[in-house]
Amino acid sequence: MEQEGIGREMLRLYYGGECEVTAMERVELILPCPEIIRVPGAPDNLVGMIYKEGGLIPVFRPGNDQKPVNDQITGKNQNLAPEEAPACVVLIRKEDGSLKGMAADEVTGGGAIDTVYE
Repeated sequence: MEQEGIGREMLRLYYGGECEVTAMERVELILPCPEIIRVPGAPDNLVGMIYKEGGLIPVFRPGNDQKPVNDQITGKNQNLAPEEAPACVVLIRKEDGSLKGMAADEVTGGGAIDTVYE
């Protein structure tokens, strides 16, 4: 029973073969089919930006604490963001009060019905 309660308190985000788990208390909003603004020259872990609440919010891909992982031999990033826009963006309130977006095609947990966005 305790395990079930833990699952309701956490939200799992899946995108591009990566997964991230975040506390439900930090989730502000889930935006289906957001318009992503691509950022030329941005790090590969940055999917893009969205315009919300009168400003731009960065949208990251799940995993690796939003830091690209480089291949030791080629020097190329291994966790590249997929070319397709994510099916949804989960807005997460950071400790400093600002928002960050996490890209997701599938969202599970949080005591809600598991959802696959298409």
